[in-house]
Amino acid sequence: MTGDTIVCDEKNGGDKAASPTISDDSAATAVGDAIIEIPGYANSTAPSSMAGDAAQPPDSGKKPTVLRRITGSFKSTPDPIDVTETNTRKLENTPNGFPRLAAFQSSEANFSLYRSFSYLHSRVLLDLQDEIRTLESELDEKDWDDFDENPDRLRSRDIDISKARTEGTARNRRVILAEIRTKLMEYDDVLIKTHTLESFQRPSTRNYRSVRRYHHNHAPLMDSETDSIRSREDTISLRNGREWANFDGSVEVALGGLDTLLQRILRTKAPPMQNWFRTKELREKTGDQYVAFYSSERIDKLINVLITFVIFVLLVIPVLTMYHLTSTPSGTLEEGKGGDAAGASSKDTFNAVGVLIVFTLLFSAAMSLLTKAARHELFAASAAYCAILVVFIGNFTGPGS
Repeated sequence: MTGDTIVCDEKNGGDKAASPTISDDSAATAVGDAIIEIPGYANSTAPSSMAGDAAQPPDSGKKPTVLRRITGSFKSTPDPIDVTETNTRKLENTPNGFPRLAAFQSSEANFSLYRSFSYLHSRVLLDLQDEIRTLESELDEKDWDDFDENPDRLRSRDIDISKARTEGTARNRRVILAEIRTKLMEYDDVLIKTHTLESFQRPSTRNYRSVRRYHHNHAPLMDSETDSIRSREDTISLRNGREWANFDGSVEVALGGLDTLLQRILRTKAPPMQNWFRTKELREKTGDQYVAFYSSERIDKLINVLITFVIFVLLVIPVLTMYHLTSTPSGTLEEGKGGDAAGASSKDTFNAVGVLIVFTLLFSAAMSLLTKAARHELFAASAAYCAILVVFIGNFTGPGS
């Protein structure tokens, strides 16, 4: 999820809610079916009817009901505190300056914005490139000299090495090749790393402004030290993968605004919706009212529900509309008005095709805005959606329908 902070100054929009999210690492701590239990301690991974009976009060003289016996087998005993306790680095517990700024940028993947120094990489590459070019020219001259004076040195490496040993400290082919080898290794290393940096994702406007707002609110660095974050065109993000869809960020902004509105209406100290979309660890990260962390796992569940609803609407509404258009009472007209019936049926079919075109465009737009589908996936999904509607029209407007 994309992250966001807000400016505490009212003239800069400080009343709007913040809505960054981070990945919930607790959802991906284990892979597979391995289960670790505590000896002699009832746990949630191996429920049994005995555990359910043990959960009953010892002084209860009543016999447990059937429902309690059934549900008791699914109840779990909480893990001990030494298993569930976690340590969370709080921003306010870190000294202001580079330490707190590092804690802030490491608290959320979208806040991990750093300079790529593209200009300096280009300068170093150009300098190494020119050094290698000079060595290349020197090697060519040496080869042509030996071609005229001693061509055997070009035809045998052993002869060239033996001749070079007798030349002492003279700048021969062996020395030039050794320097070229060193420069090429250095050049290739910088070139590959520069290519890797260029493949990093650029931060979105929302994430970049979030980090800038944090600098504005807390001023963790001196003004001269903040020049790095001002170079937006040279800033990269450490978040992997394709940038999150705009719909995800819109949902977070809407949740933040709704949370702030409910907090004002209900007059609560903490945002009322934070327990639903923020884990305990995320709430402990900071006490700053202008920074809020939302669990990406919970946000994804909400977004999946919204996307499912949108897809359901895009499938049901066109089907109902085309069914209404193709089920006209034209066929019930009198035989003397057969031409009018045929014209009405043709008009209804044309209207159904128009509905098909409109909803296919809407489906493509929804897929592009609400999901992170690639281009070929978007094309395939749109074609399949259109094919479904075409088959529906053919069944209701074909011969004998």
